[in-house]
Amino acid sequence: MGADHLDQAWLTSWRDELDRALEPFLAAFESRYGYPPGDNRITSPDDGPTARKINAHPDTAPDLTLFYQVIYEVLLPDIGNGYYIHPAGHLLDELVYAGPARLGGSVSGVVFASDGGGILYAIAPVGTIYRSTAASRDSGFEVIATDLTSFLDQLRQAVMRFIATGEPGQL
Repeated sequence: MGADHLDQAWLTSWRDELDRALEPFLAAFESRYGYPPGDNRITSPDDGPTARKINAHPDTAPDLTLFYQVIYEVLLPDIGNGYYIHPAGHLLDELVYAGPARLGGSVSGVVFASDGGGILYAIAPVGTIYRSTAASRDSGFEVIATDLTSFLDQLRQAVMRFIATGEPGQL
């Protein structure tokens, strides 16, 4: 599944593809790993005031605004080391209390996701995705995707690889 640009149809297709792949994986999870799976899900959007505030925040990239119109949150604790795309309220709290993350030079952005090891993913206002080099906002960041579509496609590939092989993908 590739895309030239991010839109609601692409996001819906992305979500539905992951949901379809996760269902049989989670059904067989306990027999495969010996313990029950955690709460792995991709939830519907929040139409409340928090989503509207994050969408109006000047540091929020337009692609992230679109994302939150289709998806509220991504929780995948049992995929590799775990992957999380935080809900809009989490982002807003972080922007209010910690401000935008310094991504390098004069570039700042919004931390919108993390993995189970504390690595952070941030999006610059122009849409470029950065990954922290350690489990800290102060560790430094490196570019890992040109836009949110590419990042979400990388996440999809990591999920599919883990489901098929049990090996975590690189993200």
